[in-house]
Amino acid sequence: MHGYVLALFAAAILLTAPFVLDRAEAAGFSPRLVQQGWRAAVVGAVASLALAVPVFTPDLWTAPARAIGVTPDIGLVKVPLSVQLAVAGGVLAGLAAGWRRGGAVVRDYRRALRVQLDRLESTSPVLDEVERGHPRLVIVEDAQPRLVLLPSRPPRVEVTTRALDLLKPEELNAVLTHMSGHLRRRDALWMTASETLAEAFPRIPFFARWADHSAALAEKGADADVHGPIARANLRRALAKLSGPGQANGPFCPCFAWPLQRQADLELAPPQPRLPRPPVAVAGLRALTAAAVVVPTLVVVSPHFLYM
Repeated sequence: MHGYVLALFAAAILLTAPFVLDRAEAAGFSPRLVQQGWRAAVVGAVASLALAVPVFTPDLWTAPARAIGVTPDIGLVKVPLSVQLAVAGGVLAGLAAGWRRGGAVVRDYRRALRVQLDRLESTSPVLDEVERGHPRLVIVEDAQPRLVLLPSRPPRVEVTTRALDLLKPEELNAVLTHMSGHLRRRDALWMTASETLAEAFPRIPFFARWADHSAALAEKGADADVHGPIARANLRRALAKLSGPGQANGPFCPCFAWPLQRQADLELAPPQPRLPRPPVAVAGLRALTAAAVVVPTLVVVSPHFLYM
């Protein structure tokens, strides 16, 4: 029974979350709040599906414990062995197929990051002296106006000499403030996760919708970290100077994508919630975020609640 509840709960999130989050975005909720809603929804759905698997395969997942003479002290639902094998085989086959399709995104991300870091290490030998846990601004001699955020450990911001020639100090500061927002929220990792899941499970529309929204919401959220009309004007001018060929693509630097749209957005005041908000957006977003977080957490901290 509990396995069906968790599976149905995950399916309900995957089906209803895009509608609720689109309504919340249209109602004027902040990009960061909508972004948190997407992330909570995917974590809740994946966690619920993962927790449902042991319910359908109790003999299989407790077999290692029984093999060493330990008997789990929780009540297990009786499931035919044929059903358990079918569920386990289906899950493993789905994960294998998903990794075969989506693993390329992770490999490309790691390979691109390694290439970028190797290039920086060869052009900036003092990188090893950086203090652990703090971002480092690395200046590279290059005729291309490039400014790239690398989410490494510690994070690095690569800026070329041409970019420094073009940017005024206040413009550079606005861009760095924007990029600091990306670092705090781990936007690069979440964007890679969304692209990976979208590629791995193309028949689940939720993941494709999340991937489509992830980069734009991350940019709007980072833009909101740049406060004040003067600072936002500096950021807009910096984007105009830096947008174009030579910038890194993908999760390393989506900051300079859609230059015309970005500059138009930055000419406006930071988005404010519009009142009154549609009740479905308010109630739906709160219920979605709360349920996606609370239900799997309740199952994890109270295993007897699940298996009794």
